[in-house]
Amino acid sequence: MQQLRDSFRELANSEFYRNIAGLFSGIFAARLIPALFALVIARLYAPEHFGDFVLFLTIASFLSIVATGGYERALLLASDEQDKSHIFSFAMKVNLTVNMVVMVTMLILVWVNSDWQTGRMVNLLLIPFYSFFFGSVQLIRNLLISTKSFKKLSALEFLRAILGGVAQTAFFVWPETGLFLGITLSQAVTYFYYALKLPAAAGIGVPRFREAEIRLAKRYVNFPKFSVPSEMFNFLSSQLPVFMIKPFFGEVMLGLYSFSHRYLSIPVQLTSISIGSVYVQKAQSLKNDPSTLSALTTDLFRKQFRLALVPFTILTLWGEEIFTFLFGTEWAFSGHLAQIMAPWLFAVYIGSPLSTILVVREKQRISMIYNITLLAARAMVLIAGGLWLKDISLTIGLFSATGFLFFTGLTLYSFRLAHVPWIPLFRFVIIHMVLMVVPLLLLKLWL
Repeated sequence: MQQLRDSFRELANSEFYRNIAGLFSGIFAARLIPALFALVIARLYAPEHFGDFVLFLTIASFLSIVATGGYERALLLASDEQDKSHIFSFAMKVNLTVNMVVMVTMLILVWVNSDWQTGRMVNLLLIPFYSFFFGSVQLIRNLLISTKSFKKLSALEFLRAILGGVAQTAFFVWPETGLFLGITLSQAVTYFYYALKLPAAAGIGVPRFREAEIRLAKRYVNFPKFSVPSEMFNFLSSQLPVFMIKPFFGEVMLGLYSFSHRYLSIPVQLTSISIGSVYVQKAQSLKNDPSTLSALTTDLFRKQFRLALVPFTILTLWGEEIFTFLFGTEWAFSGHLAQIMAPWLFAVYIGSPLSTILVVREKQRISMIYNITLLAARAMVLIAGGLWLKDISLTIGLFSATGFLFFTGLTLYSFRLAHVPWIPLFRFVIIHMVLMVVPLLLLKLWL
């Protein structure tokens, strides 16, 4: 009991963990909202509507990676407020230019293919709007992180989440477009609200690129050179099932997979945002103090592992029953897929926040090589599953196993960059697996 009290006292006295706790609580509320709205949305939209939504959302999100040129991460490294303002302005101009070109392209496609369904045309035209506003909000997020404005970041995530849930629910009368229209509107309102509150995010500024903006763009040229391709490959590899499940297994299976993946990602995104946002800022300040950075990273990993091991083990063992209870029997197979994906998402939960050390060390090239290899491996297992195994469960199982192995490797590399020794952590992992996982496994077998 005394040890537990000492642990809580340590957390309370640490600015690092106070920032994580504050950001976690705010973003937890923001991530809880989509989960609650999912109980309603699952009954308003059919699986095929959800599948179409995820498909268009995936395309728009992919575009947003290119649109800002990766310069949102440069905001985390710039120490001067004026430099941050110039980087923000430059990235916004690039964002606007790219999405205007895409909009013209989409209008031409709609004009040429006038026989398309109305819902599909609307979703197509929404792609550049979502991409622009999502990219703009990402710039604002990183601006807040760089200035340690974590309370404002929590409020941003909460506002965006509640707007998205309300809009998607309200637009159910247009089932083909309601999900995508709602989430696009939430991004737009969030951007305009914060653009009015933050001086650096107030606008794009003068139409031309200023000399200071060009100078900083050259200083951080490795972000568009390596980080943008890296993020594209990473995004494609994580979203490959969205593009490959439908031709191999059908639209309904795509909807069932998309539903489980989207809502399982909520806790993973929650921790990645809250922990990663605080960690990258702290690691940047400690990059010249290896011993302190190592101790901080080790302590953070231990706390992450203890916190997540039991919930993800429960999901692995009883995912189908949980989804059936929460969402109804129609989504039972989504719960089955959730069980298969849980180990992979556990590795993402652990590794994703810690991997922000690559940004601090400016390892953009290594990150790109990693993501290219991950994309190739995932494509091979999905093709093998679709063409030869012809079983959705086995296919997602291979996909999950590949992700687990790669993210475990990424975590180990992050330890190396943070000067963390591996062997003590291996002992820590084994002991906790025996103490916490084995009893739950025995309970599953007994029940």
